[in-house]
Amino acid sequence: MNIFTLERYKMSNVKISVRLNSLFFGGSLLIFTLFTPLSLSSQNVSMVFVKGGTFWQGSNEAPYSANERAHQTTVSSFYISKTEITQAQWQDVMGTNPSKFPGKDRPVEYVSWFDAVKFCNALSLKEGLIPAYKISDSKVEWDKTANGYRLPTEAEWEYAARGGPSGAITDGPLAKAPYSGSDTSAASVGWFDANSNKTTKPVAQKEPNALGLYDMSGNVWEWCWDWYGSYPKDPVTNPDGSENQTGQKVLRGGSWFTPEKLLRTTYRYWNIPTFKVNSVGFRIARNAEDKKQEEKKPEDKKNDDEFSLPGGLNLFEALSPLGKNH
Repeated sequence: MNIFTLERYKMSNVKISVRLNSLFFGGSLLIFTLFTPLSLSSQNVSMVFVKGGTFWQGSNEAPYSANERAHQTTVSSFYISKTEITQAQWQDVMGTNPSKFPGKDRPVEYVSWFDAVKFCNALSLKEGLIPAYKISDSKVEWDKTANGYRLPTEAEWEYAARGGPSGAITDGPLAKAPYSGSDTSAASVGWFDANSNKTTKPVAQKEPNALGLYDMSGNVWEWCWDWYGSYPKDPVTNPDGSENQTGQKVLRGGSWFTPEKLLRTTYRYWNIPTFKVNSVGFRIARNAEDKKQEEKKPEDKKNDDEFSLPGGLNLFEALSPLGKNH
C-alpha cells in the first residue's frame, strides 16, 4: 500500500489531512482516501492532534533526575486542548466561576482534580459524547474506550509539551530538559514569578510550542490523570499511573507563581485530588484512536518517601501562598 498526504483542508470546524491510498488487488489498482483530523474545534475548546510515538520520558538533569528517571515510553495518538481551559469555557459548561483572578480568557484556577474530571464529563455530555469517567463519590474510573473528554496522562502531557514527534523523540535521555517551545529560556513561552506580576494571564499570549500548544510552561499548574509515583525502569506503553495509588495526583507545567526552573517540561509535582489553589488549572484530552489494552506487568516498587520536593524547593516555591486571592 502506498500512502501519501495530498493536501490539508479545513471543513466546518475540523481540519483534516487527505491521504490518497493505492492498493493492488486482483490485478486492479484501487484508489481510496483516508481522512485524519489534524484539529477539532468544539463549541468550547480547540483540540490539537498529537501523533503517537516512543520517546525518552524524564531526564538525567541534576538535581531532578532522581524524580525524573529517564525511561522509554510509547504513547498512542491523541488530541489535547490548544490552551488551558479558560474561565469562559468553564462557565459555559459548569455555570460557575471559582477563579480568584477573574477574566474570561484567563485559565480557570482554584479547581481540584475532582472538579477537572467533572468538567470533562459535563463537556462530553454537552457535545453528545460518551463520558470518559464513571464518578461515584470520591471514586473515579476511566473508561478508556469512551470518546469523551478527559485529562491527559502524565506521559501524554510531557510528550505534547515537548512537541510530540517533532520535539519529544530523541536519540537518548535528555541531559537538560527544555521548556515548552524553547530550549533556553521560558520568558518567550511562559508566565512565571519573574514576569507574571503575581497573577495569571490570558491564555495564548506567549509563543506556542511545535504543536501549536500554548502555556504548557507556566501560567497555571495542570492536573494530569495519573497517581504520582516513581517512574519505571523498563519501557512502558500508555502508562496511566494506576499502579501507584499514592493518594497524590500529578501536576505539571509550573505556574505564574513558581521560579523558572519549575517550568521545565519534565518537572513533576503532585498534590491530593481535593487540593485547589489559585495557581492550579488544567487542559483536556481525547482519544484519537482505539487504544489496545496492554497487559500490565507489575513494576518493582520502592517504599522510599516520594514526597520530598525535588530540586531543593519548598512548598511555597511551587504553589501560591495563602492570601487575599484564596
